[in-house]
Amino acid sequence: MEKSVAHLAPITIACPCESIGRDLVIAVDFLGHCYTKAFDPEVHAKDEILFYDGGSRPRVFCPDRYQLSFALPDLLRALPGKKVFQTTVSRNYLYAVTLAAQNTIYEIYFMLKRDDGEPDLRLIVESAYPVAAPSGVRKRPSQIRFNVLAYKVLRNEPVKFAAR
Repeated sequence: MEKSVAHLAPITIACPCESIGRDLVIAVDFLGHCYTKAFDPEVHAKDEILFYDGGSRPRVFCPDRYQLSFALPDLLRALPGKKVFQTTVSRNYLYAVTLAAQNTIYEIYFMLKRDDGEPDLRLIVESAYPVAAPSGVRKRPSQIRFNVLAYKVLRNEPVKFAAR
């Protein structure tokens, strides 16, 4: 059965930016990791492969990621004003959303870069998946408000994260 990913069509979000006196226009694209997971030959059949990531890493449909992906456009529209986290890859960031109903944290990994002209920036959601909600405070890398991050990326300024 073929599943539609029309809900993951590109969107545009507005990010308030007082420093330039207008909203930043951010184009958002969603990649296949939002509804697929790594192929495991012990679990999956070869005919389940949807595509190859990076040319050699097979990906298969993931019902859990697919179901959660319906929330992605609205979660990204609400991103301005939220805090995001630094990852070990300097160009990638993490937006973690607690989903109380599922007792999970939905981790959304994205890249943010300048675009020439309109839109101002391009946000690419590279992956999104649930993780079990930990007991207590989960250790996170350094954080920054998304609006500040967007402004820094627009101005090509270094991003300094708040201490943990």
